[in-house]
Amino acid sequence: MESNKNQNNSLLASWTPSSNTCDHWYGVVCFNGRVNRLNITNSSVIGNLYAFPFSSLPFLENLNLSMNNFSGTIPPDISNLTNLVYLDLNINQISGTIPPQIGSLAKLKILRISVNHLNGSIPEEIGYLRSLTKLSLGRNFLSGSIPASLGNLKSLSFLLLYENQLSSSIPEEIGYLKTLSILHLSNNSLNGSIPSSLGNLSNLFGLYLYNNYLSGSIPEEIGHLRSLSILHLSNNSLNGSIPASLGKLKNLSILSLFYNHLSGTIPEEIGNLRSLTKLSLGRNFLSGSIPASLGKLKNLSSLILFHNHLSGTIPEEIGNLRSLTMLAFGGNFLSGSIPASLGNLNNLSSMFLNDNNLKGKVPQCLGNISGLQLLMMSHNNLSGELPSSISNLTSLRILNLG
Repeated sequence: MESNKNQNNSLLASWTPSSNTCDHWYGVVCFNGRVNRLNITNSSVIGNLYAFPFSSLPFLENLNLSMNNFSGTIPPDISNLTNLVYLDLNINQISGTIPPQIGSLAKLKILRISVNHLNGSIPEEIGYLRSLTKLSLGRNFLSGSIPASLGNLKSLSFLLLYENQLSSSIPEEIGYLKTLSILHLSNNSLNGSIPSSLGNLSNLFGLYLYNNYLSGSIPEEIGHLRSLSILHLSNNSLNGSIPASLGKLKNLSILSLFYNHLSGTIPEEIGNLRSLTKLSLGRNFLSGSIPASLGKLKNLSSLILFHNHLSGTIPEEIGNLRSLTMLAFGGNFLSGSIPASLGNLNNLSSMFLNDNNLKGKVPQCLGNISGLQLLMMSHNNLSGELPSSISNLTSLRILNLG
């Protein structure tokens, strides 16, 4: 292959015109004397795809050129590889646009071109690839909208378009992809609302829409996604209340909604999410009290409610969260005293109670939290002397009571 410009590459030293391709060439696998697979992943190859002999490899089914230094554009005559089932160009320096001719590869099941320098729009012809199970175009410079034609890919399980410059709204047709398990659209410029059709994705495991410009409310229908383990909608402009239907997501381990415009109360139904390890609702406009039901989340390691409008007292039940390493309640309107039950949080490394209306003494039992490194309690109405037990906190790096 003339595209190999790395003369010192020992892995491709076997690629000589005088040797038998099927028997001697590194990375080449043949079937009935014809080249069937070409896998030179992570082989330090430098070159471009224009020298690739697309027309002379009509029986190629598997092409893996990932983790090399291929540059230049994807040639339109890639469409000659009509038997191709697997195409992996991940982690190269490929630039230019995705040629619409790629829509001719009718047998393609896996298409990976993540971590390259692709630009332009996603061709709607990708919607012709009805056999596709994985589409990965993340970490490029793709712009324009997500084509509605992707809704034709009825066998798709992974749709990864994260870290691009995609704009416009999420097409409701994405909700037709019943076999989808991962939908990763984060770090783009997507706007409009989250389509309620996403509630049809009954096999969805991870929904990643963070770092966009999405607005409107979180659809009630998200509560239908009973397979969901990760719901990450942070850093958008979502408003309205947190739907109580999220309490039906019994497999949810991460619920991250921070940095939005959400209002209303924290639904007590969140306490039904017994698999939850991370609950992040900070930097919103949530009001009302912290539900005592959160004390049921025995697997929770991170509870982040800072910078909201929460009021009332800290529920004693929070002391039941023995797996907790991060407790962040700062920047609210919490009142009453610090419950002694917080001394049960043996794994806690960071506690933020600052900027509230808490009063009374600092409880003696906080000295039991031996792994505590950060204790922030400034800007409250606390009184009395600091308990002597604080000297037991040998890991403490920052104590702020000012």
